Amino acid sequence: MKINMILPGIGHSGGVQMATDYLNYFSKHGNDVICYVPFTGAYYGWKRILFPKSIYRILRSKDLRGRWISHNITVKFVPFIDNIFVRNADITIATSWLTSYWVYKLRPQKGAKVYFIQDFETWGKERENSKVKASYQLPYDLRVSVSTELHDRLMKETDASSSVICNGIPESYIIKTREYGSNNNNIVIGIPFREKRAVKQDIKNTSFGINSLLTFVKKHPNIKLKTFGFKKPKDFPKQIKFLENPSREELNEWYDSVNLFYVPSIYEGWGLPAMEAMARGCVVLGSDTGCLKELGRHLKNCYKIQNMTDQEELFKGLEILCRSQNLRKNISKNAISTVKYYSFEEEANKFLELLNKL
Repeated sequence: MKINMILPGIGHSGGVQMATDYLNYFSKHGNDVICYVPFTGAYYGWKRILFPKSIYRILRSKDLRGRWISHNITVKFVPFIDNIFVRNADITIATSWLTSYWVYKLRPQKGAKVYFIQDFETWGKERENSKVKASYQLPYDLRVSVSTELHDRLMKETDASSSVICNGIPESYIIKTREYGSNNNNIVIGIPFREKRAVKQDIKNTSFGINSLLTFVKKHPNIKLKTFGFKKPKDFPKQIKFLENPSREELNEWYDSVNLFYVPSIYEGWGLPAMEAMARGCVVLGSDTGCLKELGRHLKNCYKIQNMTDQEELFKGLEILCRSQNLRKNISKNAISTVKYYSFEEEANKFLELLNKL
């Protein structure tokens, strides 16, 4: 099968990671795959292409050359997504609301059209958000959403059906067991660092999360704080150890060094870091959304927070987990057991089966 995938950009994000992971899996199973990316990056109309930043990206960007993708797939950078630059194929996959319009306009010879929906992308202004919602109603041959919650929201708000393929974790990343300390001293709390992406509301809620943890450790000086991200901001708090742009091996080691993993997001389409942390035996605290809504069970394999902007509720959860080593141990074991049923290989095979049916 010839499979095309269209990405709006090749930057560092969980969505790009999952999209290229799937494409790599399809390639390993005998399919001819190509990933197309506009070399100006994501564009909304033509204004972005004329910006100096786009010209700089074309000439200087490391992302343009795709160096950070450790996959054996072909990445083709083209001026823009059009019938001229995209080959004929059996399947062409859109990976965001922007790319959904590009793919929709391609000729039928480019293959059956698939919309891979990883989030409800209404992060912008009202005019842009209306385009996002309209994209989910485009007459695609197949829509694939990454969680039951996302599927239900698509149906409720846009009347768009989809097949649910949950994001999974490679089996090699899931540990069998985790060692535990003998007491409650020297606890390490981790948090993912993500840049603000919404206009009206910061759904990643990172600033609130970081400020809350800094307040919490003032009362608990023995607790250490860690985070990871792709770029360390200037003037980042010195109390939080920052792991910048980690490799997969470094990230797994980072999870292994963390006891509690706090995800401050108000909403997630899936929330890959939470699942990655569970796979390494971390005790995850987060909202009842994304992967935690799909597979999380409060006080069984995670700790769910109802109001993600309520600092006192967060502190209550941290206090409970910090005090009870046995509770952390039980949640950790159950988290590992749960994630085993969501291996990347099994989910990717389900995705490939859907494409084969098309």
